[in-house]
Amino acid sequence: MSHSHEISRRGALKAATAIAISSLANIFTLENAHAATSGADISHGDRSKPQIALTFHGAGDLAIAHQILAITKATSTPISVMAIGAWLNTNPGIGKEILDMGHDLANHTQNHKTMTHLTLKQASAEVLAGKKSLSKVIGTNYGFFRPSGTQKSNSIIRKAAGAAGYAHCISYDVDTLDYQDPAPSAIVKNCMQSIQNGSIVSLHLGHKNTVKALPLLIQALHDKKLVPVTLTTLLGQV
Repeated sequence: MSHSHEISRRGALKAATAIAISSLANIFTLENAHAATSGADISHGDRSKPQIALTFHGAGDLAIAHQILAITKATSTPISVMAIGAWLNTNPGIGKEILDMGHDLANHTQNHKTMTHLTLKQASAEVLAGKKSLSKVIGTNYGFFRPSGTQKSNSIIRKAAGAAGYAHCISYDVDTLDYQDPAPSAIVKNCMQSIQNGSIVSLHLGHKNTVKALPLLIQALHDKKLVPVTLTTLLGQV
């Protein structure tokens, strides 16, 4: 092979190598961009299994929260608490108490702002601060994340959640509207009229009528052969 042909061959190899490296870099960039954005919201679990998850907004009067926790203990009902970071910080010990009872504890942002009104920087600050507050209780496990002030996420929220390590935002398909303080019977009706296998139910710790409704709701679920479980049991690691 002539010297000129050898140079030409080396040049071709260098060019091919450069193209391959460039292609790999593009792939890595796309993968990193995907990893930094959470996937679609999760609003329910497996529809083929008679399991549901009762998820509670974790904030409000600690005395009311303890009443709800006492009911879950008396009825052996696992729940998932979507905790506000500021609430955890203000009430040292409540997070560990929830975990020690066998319940899930998840990130519901630091200050419960309406996330659909936030910039990416503001949304990220809320998610990360909530995660930091939660990490004092659950360690480095990411757990679950639910956006605040909205049932569904948007692209900004998903970017903020993904950057914080959450693959998905946890939504719900059953809203009891208990935060509006309707009668206990209305809370139960709001839940039972639309609940089905795999449902994720939205409730709140800091409302007195939720305390009154909870035993009735748990009984109604059992009558319908639906078993309350934690999000971890319902969804696994998502």
